[in-house]
Amino acid sequence: MRDFTLAVVGAGASGLMAACRAAKALGPGRVALLDGNQKPGKKLLATGNGRCNLTNLHIDPARYHGDAALAAPLFSAYPTDLILEEFASLGLLTRADAEGRVYPRSLQAASVLQALWGACEERGVSFFADSPVARIVPRRGDFLLEGREPIQAQKCVLACGGKASPKHSCDGNGYALAKSLGHTVTPLRPGLVPLACPKKLTSPLKGMRTKARASLWERGRELAAGSGEIIFGEGTLSGIVLFDLSLHLRGPGEVVLDLAEEMSQKELFDYLCQLQTRRPALPVREIFSGLVNLRIGQQRAKALGFIGDAPISALRSADLRRAAEGLKQWRLPVEPSQNWDAAQITIGGVPLSEVDINTMASKRQKGLYLTGELLNIHGDCGGYNLHWAWATGIAAGRSASE
Repeated sequence: MRDFTLAVVGAGASGLMAACRAAKALGPGRVALLDGNQKPGKKLLATGNGRCNLTNLHIDPARYHGDAALAAPLFSAYPTDLILEEFASLGLLTRADAEGRVYPRSLQAASVLQALWGACEERGVSFFADSPVARIVPRRGDFLLEGREPIQAQKCVLACGGKASPKHSCDGNGYALAKSLGHTVTPLRPGLVPLACPKKLTSPLKGMRTKARASLWERGRELAAGSGEIIFGEGTLSGIVLFDLSLHLRGPGEVVLDLAEEMSQKELFDYLCQLQTRRPALPVREIFSGLVNLRIGQQRAKALGFIGDAPISALRSADLRRAAEGLKQWRLPVEPSQNWDAAQITIGGVPLSEVDINTMASKRQKGLYLTGELLNIHGDCGGYNLHWAWATGIAAGRSASE
């Protein structure tokens, strides 16, 4: 049996960061990093479509959900600048886009992994591949980690990730380990997922994209809203704005799309009146052709009853008002997806009240630390969830190595 000062369970974002920081202080051969995959960082490589949106210039507790209020001290201690300095010290340069999303300068998630794992190797972290941890047994003064190869460690960091994207071996086993060590776990559900929408409404537009303002409604109440790109799929609506909206939906609801958000409904009506005057022979099915994606415009016109080659001059003023309203208020029934394969994050986890937010140390088990997605906090799209992973990883690695 091999003996270590610290064992980190999970070689994802927060686990790699925790191991990297701890090994810097403890030195070679003192930190063990265990993962069920053959190589570290498998899920990290897939983030941001392979580009890795690793943080955001506008980190704020308001962009987080769950126990976000309890996390404020950690965000204050580990702002964006500090995270970027941490990566710069590992040789990784970054760039930000116009919306504040920060990426590696190479636009490759592999660069982020190379920086972290390269530093771990240089600092003497011992990596145990294909080594899922079946059980952690606290003993007097240390932990016994039972798996393919038993390991003994004075302290332990649980950085196992959540249940999202199980193809990357995020099977949720970390929650069972946390429970076995005295923690509770709130109900879990997939987060940052496409919204399910009847196929008859989305299939004709599969693959189409459009900019719109999207608002989410449930039982006559607006839950949240945002603007961005809408992507139509086979029975799904996706895109960053809809991923964010999915965080608020627990049951059947409705998404209202405004396909002309820069215009008021009156301005849109006036435009259609002018169009009727200037192009009286335009087929009614093309009434929206100058406003939105052609295929989307045709499908929207069809749904509103503007079909065929009849000229737009045949429409009455009431028809044009209905057309303006139909483009500004396209109502689509939606439901939250229960597909863990499509989820980017897990909603729910170990309550933050059960850890010391400054160190990520467990309040239930001495010598134990919890990080990242295991905890009951989740952020919007845009680098917020990876920022949480880095911040908790640094805090746990630093504290566990003292």
